[in-house]
Amino acid sequence: MVNVKVKIGMFLLLISAIIYCSTLIAASIYSLVLVEGNIGWNSQYGIFGTSFREIGTIPLSISIILIISGLIFITFSIKRK
Repeated sequence: MVNVKVKIGMFLLLISAIIYCSTLIAASIYSLVLVEGNIGWNSQYGIFGTSFREIGTIPLSISIILIISGLIFITFSIKRK
């Protein structure tokens, strides 16, 4: 029988993966807008890096927090057994 904390940890890992993947998809779509819309980008980061920095800061932080908390839930559940 799977512990409730393991289920919570797996759910948090799944949600963080969904947030991270949607951030990458949004950044790639926005990079097309940067190229076609003549908006411009930072040459130091490139087209995708600029779009990822503009879109991905907050969702990336949320994803990292969810990954860490999910791993903590799973680790403590395994240690208790």
